Amino acid sequence: MPTVASRDLRNHTKDVLDLVSEGVTVTVTVHGRPVAEILPVSPVVRTSFGRLEAVRILTAARSLDDTLSADLEWISGETTDALGPIA
Repeated sequence: MPTVASRDLRNHTKDVLDLVSEGVTVTVTVHGRPVAEILPVSPVVRTSFGRLEAVRILTAARSLDDTLSADLEWISGETTDALGPIA
């Protein structure tokens, strides 16, 4: 992982950001001591979706085993709203 002094970061910001955009993490130092890392941005990963979209995704994935398919069909009309928060 390359390092760059804070002064060099100020003077060569575009060069450092070009390097980061290529997937390289750069450590920023002040007086030779690491103080920060500049990381490439990770793609946004969706972590939630609605019931209809879940059913659509699962229906499209026909490679599911028979037991899981039966379980998913059994719960597809249900919600977990009445269960309350998970402790």
